[in-house]
Amino acid sequence: TRQPKQSYKQIILSHMLAGQSISTYQAYDEYGITCFLQRISDLRADGVIIDDEMVKQNGKRFKRYWINTDAQQTGGSHE
Repeated sequence: TRQPKQSYKQIILSHMLAGQSISTYQAYDEYGITCFLQRISDLRADGVIIDDEMVKQNGKRFKRYWINTDAQQTGGSHE
């Protein structure tokens, strides 16, 4: 049976909500997700605020994605 797309979104979301960043390579390596950027796009369309930055590592450039869990949980600043 094929994995429903929802589960990939959930896997990525759970990974980032645990305070960890993730890249395309990592998503493929750890979870076998080949459609990672589409899932990021889907999550953003669902209203999840996902930060990203371009990283250079071992001579390769790629984007790393994460969720700022402090901002997510509080819904913004609370001073």
